[in-house]
Amino acid sequence: MKRYEYKTLWALMNRERLLNKWGYDGWELVAVDGGTMYLKREINY
Repeated sequence: MKRYEYKTLWALMNRERLLNKWGYDGWELVAVDGGTMYLKREINY
């Protein structure tokens, strides 16, 4: 079974650079609601 960890970020200026950094670290943007971005990445045990 796959397991994930989650992160929420407030969508501020320079979002592209921030998302590229988190994407490089394995985070995937899964939703945006208002000013909040929700990210997840798989946990390997």
